[in-house]
Amino acid sequence: MSEETDAIRRVVTAYLEGMIYGEDEKIRGAMHPLCMQAGHYKGQYEFLSLEDFIAALKPEQREAPGTPFKHDITFIDVTGDMAVAKVTDECFGTSWTDYLTLIRHEGRWQIVMKAFYDHANG
Repeated sequence: MSEETDAIRRVVTAYLEGMIYGEDEKIRGAMHPLCMQAGHYKGQYEFLSLEDFIAALKPEQREAPGTPFKHDITFIDVTGDMAVAKVTDECFGTSWTDYLTLIRHEGRWQIVMKAFYDHANG
């Protein structure tokens, strides 16, 4: 693995931990403030800004920090200062597939776009 790939894995892991453990600052650190998200949730398309995403997570049952959770970073593809990662994970009573687009901005990787699919309710 390259240094860039390792850095991207750390960002993706921080995003997952932030979401699953209810650590909003981890999410904000992993995602660019202008990050946009779109995808299937409970059979409908939804489009969310970063702050709307964080607010939507509030009613979900979160895990205690450090609790193991199922996830797999299926692939990471890097071109210059842009990257794409495919992630599968299980949380909130369903399985998810996320396609994350990242940029290296001001020396660090951040998620700028997320497309997601809710397998149980898609």
